[in-house]
Parts: sequence; C-alpha cells; structure tokens
Amino acid sequence: MEQTRATQLVQMQDAFSPSPLHTEEELRNFYYETTEARTGDKYSDFVDSMVIQAEDSGNSALHKLFIGHAGSGKTTELFRLYHKLKEKNYFVCFGRCDIDLDSGDVEYTEVLFYILDLLIREAKEKDIEIKENVLSDIVAYWTSIQEVNATVCQQKEMEVEGGFSAGVKLKNVLEIMAKIKGILKSSEETKRQIRQSISPRSSELMARIREVIDNLEEELQCRNYPKMPFIILDGLDKIPLEQARKIFKKNGSKFAELPIHLLVTFPIALTYTEEYRNIQIWLPNPEKLPMIKLKNWVKDHYESGYTEGTETMRRIVEKRADLGLFENGVLDLLISQTGGYIRDLFRCIGKAAIRARVRRADTISIEDAELALNLLESDINGCYSSDLIPAMKDIYEGHKHVNSSEEITKLMQVGAVLEYNGTRWCDLHPLVEKWLLEHQKLGAG
Repeated sequence: MEQTRATQLVQMQDAFSPSPLHTEEELRNFYYETTEARTGDKYSDFVDSMVIQAEDSGNSALHKLFIGHAGSGKTTELFRLYHKLKEKNYFVCFGRCDIDLDSGDVEYTEVLFYILDLLIREAKEKDIEIKENVLSDIVAYWTSIQEVNATVCQQKEMEVEGGFSAGVKLKNVLEIMAKIKGILKSSEETKRQIRQSISPRSSELMARIREVIDNLEEELQCRNYPKMPFIILDGLDKIPLEQARKIFKKNGSKFAELPIHLLVTFPIALTYTEEYRNIQIWLPNPEKLPMIKLKNWVKDHYESGYTEGTETMRRIVEKRADLGLFENGVLDLLISQTGGYIRDLFRCIGKAAIRARVRRADTISIEDAELALNLLESDINGCYSSDLIPAMKDIYEGHKHVNSSEEITKLMQVGAVLEYNGTRWCDLHPLVEKWLLEHQKLGAG
C-alpha cells in the first residue's frame, strides 16, 4: 500500500511507518535530500557516488560495505540506488536478507545461495536465457547433496529423474531454490543438516554462481546492458554480531572473488572492533550513512548557530504530514530529543499521535510528545549495563572521536551512542545524555 501524507492524526501511523520508501512514487512524494546534514558536504550523495563508481569500474568489480545505524535510512537509500541503476539499464538485484533468510541465524553459505537465487530470478524477470548446461549443473549440485535431494528434490510434485538429464527448465531450478529457501528459514534440524553438507562444498557453489554470471554477461552484452550485474544485499547489518563476524571476517575474501558489483549492509557496531581491519582487507573503502547531525562538533566544542540538521528533520516530517498537526514547540522537542535518528523520531511521532487520538484531540501536545519520549528513553536505557556508564561519561565530557572498544561496540549496537559525519565522531543519544544528567549528577557545562 502506497503511503499518503497525513492531514489528520488518524493518518499518522501510515505516514510515519518505519518501512523504507521503496517505490519510485514513494521516493518522489516523500524523500528529502539529507546528504549535507549527514556529512557536511552536499556533493557526497551516496547514490550518485555509487553510480559513478560503477560506470568507471570497467572490468573491475566493486565489492563494498554500506554502513550506518539500523533505522538511519539505509534501505531507502539502497532503493534509490536500485531505481537509478535500473534507469541506466543495469542488471540489478535487490535482496532483503532480513526478510528472505533467517536473520537470527544465517551463515555465509546461505548468503551465497541467496545470491544465486537472486541472479536466477532476475534473469527470469528480464526474460534472459540461462543455458541448459548451466541449469543442469545447478540441479546436479543440489541433487548430489543427500540432505537436499532427500528433503527437496525427491518430493512427489517435482521428482528429479537422472538429475533432469532429459532437459532442465528454469522453472525446475526456481522450484528447487524456493523450497531450499523455505527450509533454511523454517526447519532448524534440516537447515543444520544442509549446512553441514554445503559448507565443505562451498567452492562448488561459488563455481555455479560464476557459471550463471558468465552466462548473464554474454546475454547482457548482446542486449547492450552494462556488462557486470549489480547485487544489493540489505539486512545483513541486522544479524547478530557474532554471526556477522563469521560471515565477514572468515569469508570476506569469498565476497571479493565474485565477478559482480556487490554492495552489502554491515553492522556499524563491528566498525569499532579489531576485526574490522581484517574485513577491510577484502572489502575496502566502505560507503557510510551517518546520522543527521543536529549539532556540529568542531575540534573541542559544538559550533554555534548550526541549524542544518534540525531544518532537514523538519523537512522530512513536512514531506509526510501537515505541520499543523503538531502544537507549538512539539516537533522541535521531538527532533532535538531523538538526535537526528529518523527511526526514533518516527516512532515517537507515532506514539504521540496515538495518545492525542485517545484524548480525542486534533493535534499532538507537548505532553503527548514527552510521554512518547519517556517510553523511548526507557527502552534505550534498558539495553545496556551499568559498566558501560564510564564510556558514556567520556563521550559526554568531550571525547567525541572514540576508538575501537568492546564498550563502544555495545553502546553502538543498542543506539545509546550515535555516529555522525562518518568520521568516527560520536555523541550520546540525547535521551541517554538526559538520563546521565538526571541520575549520575553530571555537570551540564
């Protein structure tokens, strides 16, 4: 369902849904440019930069991480990129790992499988032929894995006879892939068995992916498409950190071997660990989407008169709702207390709007906003332990450019500490700072 701009409180939940803008119409109607408020440089737009890099890459594949806080707007930016690449006639696939895979339990081989699945499905969508020998090799790979053959391929409705030697159809391969994807997401025991079988044979899976890519590149050249396919993988920033460590640290080199453009979301908390240096060997020069900064830290103080971030947040809200739905001072309060974090701002607007409707009011009051902020403050401050308070005090007292540490990693993960400018300048979430001032008796100066 397409979003609509709210002119009444009853429309606020839809207008401020946490769902990303994904259609071209939604982007036209609701997207507001945030580049300068995030980075301080209006010429550092993520989408334009990625398109230029792809066009200039020649025969070299881009393999890049896309880094930012969960809820900062990464998925919306990725959909902007997706539509821009389609305009330029790229063979581009968009994968939502957090939706299509079990994001609470995912391993590298499942990501590889998903890449293969995306390529095949996009080929079908674009009516691009995949040669029968390539399809046969894919089926042969799956049927040679006993657990897959037993649970997927030999089911009555799609029996595999002689590995489809009599003629493999794209439809057959898609059916197998769909069933495997379903198992990987729903059946823990079978998933474990399949993992154990696939893991030592991941090089064969890589070979099948390369075959498909080679096939696609031949066809794309004939159609005057840009030669190299482009895959966008969203959602891997949401997986548990230990799994992310295994996927990216142990297998980052495998990503770098794929002869395609590949952009993958990455947990921002892991950039504050020692492992990140090793990951960058294989996936260098990451793209970043920092928070919208409401204050600008210059050397050892906040720059006076800085309003770019606040105005940007107001324009984002105005794109989605009539500002007359907020009483005087309400929107400014919500913006200032959510620290340029779009997800938190939208969440608070939604909760405040519900309270206003319970009051049978037509506008959101200061009290509605304060109660919504109190709920958010409780949620954030309930996600970290007291042993992290010294690290938070250091940031409050002016140590904004933080180093890698276990403490910062944990605070980043729960949104208690936010990164701005993309330069490892961090600050406390305003509601965390408020709690520290109230309960730790810190000085306000």
